[in-house]
This record gives sequence, structure tokens and C-alpha cells, in this order.
Amino acid sequence: MPADKNILLVAYYFPPLGMGGVGRPYSLFRYLPEHGFRITVLTVKDIVYPEYDHTRLDTGDENKIVRSGSYDPSRLMHILGMRKVKASGGAPPSTSRLYFPDSKSGWVGPAFRAAKRLLKTNNYDAVITTSPPPSVHKIGLKIKSYSGIPWIADFRDFWFSLPIEMIYPTSLQKKYAIRLKEKILGQADEIVGVNNSIIKYLGRGETITNGADSETARLWKSENNEKSEKPDHLTIGVLGTINRLCPIEPLFAAVASIMAGGQSPAEQMPKIKIVHVGSFDAPMMTSLLDKYKLRDIVTLKGYLPKNETISALAPCDLLYFSVAPFEQYHILPGRIFDYLMSAKPIIGCVPGGSDAENMLSEYDNGIIITDDKITVIESYIRRRFENIENIENNEEVGPAEKHDCEKYSTEYMVRRYADLLNRIIK
Repeated sequence: MPADKNILLVAYYFPPLGMGGVGRPYSLFRYLPEHGFRITVLTVKDIVYPEYDHTRLDTGDENKIVRSGSYDPSRLMHILGMRKVKASGGAPPSTSRLYFPDSKSGWVGPAFRAAKRLLKTNNYDAVITTSPPPSVHKIGLKIKSYSGIPWIADFRDFWFSLPIEMIYPTSLQKKYAIRLKEKILGQADEIVGVNNSIIKYLGRGETITNGADSETARLWKSENNEKSEKPDHLTIGVLGTINRLCPIEPLFAAVASIMAGGQSPAEQMPKIKIVHVGSFDAPMMTSLLDKYKLRDIVTLKGYLPKNETISALAPCDLLYFSVAPFEQYHILPGRIFDYLMSAKPIIGCVPGGSDAENMLSEYDNGIIITDDKITVIESYIRRRFENIENIENNEEVGPAEKHDCEKYSTEYMVRRYADLLNRIIK
């Protein structure tokens, strides 16, 4: 299909930066052209960042990417020679009193100046700004005021991981953030959120979830991904950043209870291994490994490029997914779509009534825990170990054979975005 509509996509987080935040803007950049859109990305120049993935962009992609300068701390530290920082432990990045609405606000001016240059030389039909950081929507406000072109404000989080009311340290910051939110809601042509809880919080808009790339998803089922352990081992895989928002302690507690449960030396206990791929809060992880005495069975591979991540977890027997409850606010990490594409049983520790619970219920392969009862996790792991020979002989039917996983794909997400763009472009 010929690309006959020009879209300006404004995203602070974009490859070669890694981790989950880049997945949505990258997918829009990569796949919207298949639906008749020519995409130009406006992003920031090199910054200090925890993880990078240089495998996503092709040689010719940079011709469609404009990287502007910035006065934000991450950019300035890179200019001064720093290249990498530790991954966040899950603390809201906006708690500083020095910046508003966030520490990336120093990008707003340079990015808008770059956007004006682009608008003078290109006939854009719409602009998409995707947050976090929420300051990216200030660029959207400026572009809307300057050009009047249709604008979609895309929210990958409430504001950051949690809503305004739970993250700013002063009442004045909360007041001005709420005022900024209302201004965005009032002037954007469309509001998009990645889950229903975000749209409910914002008060209007359309839910378009994230998705997993179908090509990457095939790595879960690759013939080369044979189980690395003997049938008497059960390997549990964990994908993505582990911190207070996505805790691993329920799994550790359950496994530790199993490992300590032998009544006599002759009793055969499950031989369990846990493999985690992703960033993590190092002090928290160290403390938990020592608390539950699991250092010998937990492998921490750290952050890996996406294809390597899936390949590392493909041999696992089970997957563990978690989201911490925060009152009525439910987050939906994008990694869940990789889980749902895996066709593997999932142990899901999620808030009751959340989008995550609904998705895992529909997936219907594994267990869902909406409280702190680790005994349920423990019992499930024991049952899986007892039936491991049947699992090895492929006697169980996974959801890939029972359900259509297409709606969990990146392609489905982009198709819905294309429909939305076609509605607002006159």
C-alpha cells in the first residue's frame, strides 16, 4: 500500500534505547507504513540510559528519524561523558522538586524547534505524542497551537507508572500537573491509553493495548528451543524489569517453601530453576535471594535484546508474571503480550479486576493469584512437577491451539491505530 499520509511521531524513548518503553513507538514506526502512513520520528539525541538494543533499527531507518538536542539531565550527562546508569528500582521519576512535569522537560524547547522546522518542509496530516515522559505532551500542545493539525496524545502510563496524585511530593506540583492533564485532554483530538484503567483515570479516550511482534513470538515455538534441563527439572522463566511495581517475592517465597518442605532425606523434592531476563532493582534482588536462600537456583541474565530474551526463556516449563496492586490503579506492563504469545502456562500474580487478570483469565493456561496466598503458587508448581512426564510428552494442549492470539499482536495494535488515524485525518 503506498504511503500517502504523513505522520509525525514524537517519542523521547526510542531505539537504540532498550527496555519496555520503546516498544510501542517502535511498533508504530515499523508497521504503520503497511497501512498507508509515512512516519517521521522526532526523538532525543543520545542520552545516559540503563540498557540499549542496537538490533531493532535498520541501516535506512535513520533517514526517517530526527534526533534533537535537549537540556535534560540524561542528555547533559551523556555530553559530559557518562553512557549508562542503573535501572530504576521502580520509584516514580518525577518525585524531584527541581523539574516539572518531569526531568525531561528540558527537551520540550529543542524538540518543538525541531518540529517547527519539520512542519515547514513537510505536509504532516497528524502528530502523535506518546508518554511517558508526560512533558512530551507539552510538545503536542505547542504543535497543535502552531499548526492546528490533528493530534493524538498517547498514554503508555497514567502519568508515570502511577497517577499524578500518587507521585508528586508537593501539593503545588500536583495542582499544576492536574491542570496540564486537563489541558491535554481538552486540546488533543484523540486520547489513547494502553489499558482501560488509564482511560478511566483520564476520563475520556480509546484503549489500544500494546502487543507482541508475531515474528518474535515465533521464537517461543522454534524447533531449536529444546528444553535444556532433564525431565526431572522444572524451569520457571521471568521476563522484564523486576521492581516494586512488578515484584518477584511471591514466586521466591513459594519456591523456598517447596525446597524446604522435605519430610525426610529420601523424599524426592522438585528440582526447580528460575531464569530471569531483564533489569532489576539490584539491592532488592540481593536481599530477596539471601532471604529465601535461592542463589543456587536463580539465574539472572540481565537485560538482553528482544530476540535473545525470548530464546533464553523459550525452554522454560512455566512463566511467572506479576503486577503489584496500587489502590484502584491497575498497570498493564507490555511484557504480558509476550507471555500471552508463548503458549506456556503462566503463574500470574495480579490485582483482582485488572486488565491483566482479564487477559490471563481468557488465556486460561496456568493460575491467577489476586492475593498474597503463596500456598496456591506452591501447590500449582508441585502439580506441574508431578505431571512433568506428561508435559514432556506434549500431552497438554496450550492456548496456541485453543485460542486466536492475533489480538495480542503488535500488528493488531497498529491496525487499530491506523483506523484511528484515518478517522481524525480529514
